[in-house]
Amino acid sequence: MEVEDFLRVINEFDFIRDDIDEIKGQLDLTKSENQKMSQAIENIEKAKQILVALFPRLKSLDLDVREDLEAELMDLE
Repeated sequence: MEVEDFLRVINEFDFIRDDIDEIKGQLDLTKSENQKMSQAIENIEKAKQILVALFPRLKSLDLDVREDLEAELMDLE
């Protein structure tokens, strides 16, 4: 696998989060619905952070790919 494959996955989290936030802003949500949408956004952020930390440490990746991922994802941790 290439570094770009992993970066694409990470970037998809941002798109999904932004889409949910946009939907949230366009609807007249109840307090409970708003809290659940916020919780979904928080969980997406948590999942993203888990993968940002995990990807550069995957032992099955070549060392150069792990090093490139670490450099690319360093600012996201």
